[in-house]
Amino acid sequence: MTVRVSKIGLLLAALATLAVSTMAQYAQTDTAGAPAAVDHTPPDGPYYPGLPKSKTRLQATLGDFTVRFYGTLLLNISTAGTAQVGQDVPLWPLPGSSNVTFPDGTTKRAGLVHDTIFTARQSILGLQVTSAKPLDGWTTSGLVEIDFFGSRPVDPGLQPQDRVLNQPRLRRAYLQLDKGTWKIVAGQDKMIIAPLDPISLSHVAIPLGASAGDLWAWLPQVRVENRQKFGATTTLFQAGILRPSFGDQRLGDQAALNGNAVDSSFSGFGERSGQPFYQARIAVSHPINGRNATVGAGGHYGREQIGANRTIDSWAFAVDATLPVSSRFIFRGEGFAGSNLVPFDGGIIQGVGFVAPQVNASGVVLTPAKINKIGAGGGWVEGIVPLTLDNKNVFYVGAGTDDPRDRNLLPGSGRSKNSFVWASYFRRLGPDVTAAVEWSFWDFRTRSFTAAGALGPRSASGRGNVLNIALAYQF
Repeated sequence: MTVRVSKIGLLLAALATLAVSTMAQYAQTDTAGAPAAVDHTPPDGPYYPGLPKSKTRLQATLGDFTVRFYGTLLLNISTAGTAQVGQDVPLWPLPGSSNVTFPDGTTKRAGLVHDTIFTARQSILGLQVTSAKPLDGWTTSGLVEIDFFGSRPVDPGLQPQDRVLNQPRLRRAYLQLDKGTWKIVAGQDKMIIAPLDPISLSHVAIPLGASAGDLWAWLPQVRVENRQKFGATTTLFQAGILRPSFGDQRLGDQAALNGNAVDSSFSGFGERSGQPFYQARIAVSHPINGRNATVGAGGHYGREQIGANRTIDSWAFAVDATLPVSSRFIFRGEGFAGSNLVPFDGGIIQGVGFVAPQVNASGVVLTPAKINKIGAGGGWVEGIVPLTLDNKNVFYVGAGTDDPRDRNLLPGSGRSKNSFVWASYFRRLGPDVTAAVEWSFWDFRTRSFTAAGALGPRSASGRGNVLNIALAYQF
């Protein structure tokens, strides 16, 4: 079944209007659930999807430390009407005109291929430790969090390669120092700008909307935060340096996959940029309708080394907002503009357009390499609608888009636009268990190129629906 975005937009608008007059307050939650002395929750909204626990905690005092173990055990069952890039965490549908080849040699259009997936590898485990002994007046704490979305073991000829015994993957791991209005974080965490993600149980390993309007990254970093209160209003300023990570294989930014734990050629993954990413964000919060309304704005700058004496900038400006429009409807969303945003899945995971140089048999360069920095803009919006006063039934609805500048595209980098809409219903079955049903519709477009490499007309597109059923146990 194919649904056009314009019709879905009208439906979403009608549902949002209805929600304002029929729903109850969505409760603010401390989803990371750290000990009261230290707040590990990212600002302006829940970190975990759905309705996470905020009161009961699996924690104990051991010697001079308070230790908390937390997690989400998650089963996802999904089916897609078309072949999807990303599969169990859909990013965009393959163009409907492309063919999928089966083992017997037959082919079928991607738009007619259906995927059915059962997976538990988006489950999360985390550990938080807080010291009871201050360090020169600073409260010290640490956090480490993993999921099971890593690579699968390889044992050729012994067992099927599609078995789902995935390796653990590091999500966040950092130390934190708190003193008065100041906070210092050192380690791997969410990037500073664009701190929100759409709430979803289908996309936990990778946020819903990645490559379709939601900038995101977990990067090693050192950042400083200062929070000030002026009456009921709170301001937050964040600034830091982060690991540069472009990882464009076409430009040689990423080390070859050779099975070794240590890269044999160079560090790769963008460190050749010669300097870190720089990011900063400022946000203002004020109580409205029983909940904090927050509006933030942030900037990013980095530099990618693509030649002996040539670099390409990476920059972004992003805004984010959490607004309780009324006690019965909450709006969340982000918007961005920038260029070379491949580290954050921006530009539909396209940072630069690249055409390799032509070299003859004697090694003489006939035509130099052509490199275009790809600009992009987009964002996402979400409405949160509690259906009952006890917050056991919550409805989510939203849309997002990522729209690279077509004039910056080159052959091999022809992704022109990626949009999606979604709606989900979360039902809290008990204090620990949440069930969710999520539907999403994806619209992916590409551009063609002439024989000379010039931008041509609109090319293949892909549209498809995805239905996901999730069951989560949170502790």
